Amino acid sequence: MTTDTVSAEPTQPASTTVAPRARRRIQTRQLVIGLIVIVVLAALARFGYTYYIDSTLYVTTDDALVDSNLVPVAPIGSGTLAIWRIKPGDKVRAGQVLGQVKPVSGSSYINITAPSDGTILRVDGREGQVVGQAQSLAYVANLDAMHITAYIDESVIHKIHAGQAVDVTVDATGSNVYHGTVSEVLPATASSFALIPSTDRSNGNFTKVTQRIEIHIDIGSTGGTTLYPGENAYVHIRTS
Repeated sequence: MTTDTVSAEPTQPASTTVAPRARRRIQTRQLVIGLIVIVVLAALARFGYTYYIDSTLYVTTDDALVDSNLVPVAPIGSGTLAIWRIKPGDKVRAGQVLGQVKPVSGSSYINITAPSDGTILRVDGREGQVVGQAQSLAYVANLDAMHITAYIDESVIHKIHAGQAVDVTVDATGSNVYHGTVSEVLPATASSFALIPSTDRSNGNFTKVTQRIEIHIDIGSTGGTTLYPGENAYVHIRTS
């Protein structure tokens, strides 16, 4: 009896089309990852460069505000506030009569006059009120000639001097930039004028606190702007 030998069919290899697709997916993924890494590195490099420039060429602070020469309106004698008809927002001229005080002694009325040109910002006095000599009854400021007051850390104040260029932004006016110059650096720390000292150096538990020095920045005429005293500001001082 003869046995027929059947030769085994050679096994066909699995489709080779899957491998190129997988390779393409891997290559695409690697390319995307590489691009992301490049973008991140570029962003970090830009941030580092900007930080270096800002820290070496500029001094910045957000401890700043729009300021004005606020002057009180006060009588030169005591008595009853007989006439007083001003209100916030009124424009006044230096020497303008704003009200009258009737003295207790019965002598002639005492005029209350504006101490300077400007705008009435606040009114505290009321007609019929008994007032004392030099008592503040209102406050006036020239809103056409405001400035910026900023406080600079003592560690960098040596870089600041009058005449340096400054860019100022104010929270209330968004991205508007006001160009100015440093007009004054006060020769004392802000805490020197505080009623309650921020530190007590005679105390054995003294804790060192970074002191700040007040500077003033001239931003030119502020007439026609929407700036008001007390608004928060950010200053960017070019030091070199």
